[in-house]
Amino acid sequence: KNMYLQLIIFLLLWSTSNALAKPSSSKRLRTLYTTRKHNSPAILLPGIHDAISAKVYARSGAEVLFLSGFGVSATLGLPDLGLLTLTEMERTLRYVVLAAGDVPVIVDGDTGYGGEVNIRRTVRSFAAAGAAAVTIEDQVFPKKCTYAAGVGVLVVPRDECLKRIQAALRARDEARELDGNDIIIIARTDCRAALGLEEAIERCKMFEEAGADICYAENLQSREEYEKLRNNLKPSTGTILAQVQTGEKDQTLYSRQDIGNMKYDFGLAGISALQSYVHSLQKCANAMIDHHADGLIDHETVTLSTFDNVKESAGFS
Repeated sequence: KNMYLQLIIFLLLWSTSNALAKPSSSKRLRTLYTTRKHNSPAILLPGIHDAISAKVYARSGAEVLFLSGFGVSATLGLPDLGLLTLTEMERTLRYVVLAAGDVPVIVDGDTGYGGEVNIRRTVRSFAAAGAAAVTIEDQVFPKKCTYAAGVGVLVVPRDECLKRIQAALRARDEARELDGNDIIIIARTDCRAALGLEEAIERCKMFEEAGADICYAENLQSREEYEKLRNNLKPSTGTILAQVQTGEKDQTLYSRQDIGNMKYDFGLAGISALQSYVHSLQKCANAMIDHHADGLIDHETVTLSTFDNVKESAGFS
C-alpha cells in the first residue's frame, strides 16, 4: 500500500511540476502579441476548420491558429447562419487543440450561443477545452457571416452588446479562479456595414473600457478606417485586422507588413485554408467523375499529395 501511495504522490508531483514549467496557451498567446515590436509585421492568424488543417498549419510554423465558425459550419455542410451549436464547436475545438500541440488556438465564439448565461458556459467550456482565447461578437442571434450579410447584418443595441462582453469577462475570471483555466477575451463588433465607422469605433472603445484583452471590428472599408479605429484605442490594447480573399480583381488586401504598419497585432485570414480545400476537392471530384475519365486522377490536371505525406500529416510517424 505504501508503494502505491508513493507512486501516486510521485505522479501528482510530476504532473504539477510539468504544468508549472510549461506556460498555458493563453500566456503564450499574450506574450506573442504584447512583445511584438513596433511596426514589425503583424502576426499571421490563419483560420482552420478541423484537426488535420490545424496539424498542417502548426507543422508549417504557424504561431497561432483561429478555429473559424464559418469553417467548422462548412465541414458539417452548413452555412454560417447561426446553425452551429456549442457542443459541435467544443468537440471540434478539443480535436484541434490536441492536433495543434503547443500552438495557441483562438476559437470563434460567435454570439456566445445565447444569452448571458450561455456566454458564461461557452467561455468556461472553451477554456476547459484548451482554447487560448475566444471571440464574442455583437450580432443578433442567429448570426450571419458578416461578409455574406453586408449592410443587412443585424447587431444588438450597444447596451446589450456591453452586457455580452461583461458576461464573457466574468466567465473568464471564473475560469481562472474556479476551474484553473486561463483564457483571453476578444471582443468583436460587426456593426460597420449597418451602422457606420463611428459606431464601430465607439463599440471597440467600450470593449476596451470594459476590460477586453483584444478588440476588433469586422469589415472596415479602407486603410483610413482601420487607422482611425486603431488610433482611437490604447497602444496596449490587442487588435486584429481580418480579411477574406474573395477573388475579386479590384479587392484591396493588406500584407502582414501593411497590417503591422497600421499598428495591428494580428492579420486574420479566416477561411483561406477552407477556400483552398474546397477548390482542390472540387478539382479532384470533377476529374474523377468526368464521363470521359477512367476514375483515375490525371496528375497533369490535379496535383495529389503522396500517400506518405498524407500518413505523415495524419500522424502515422
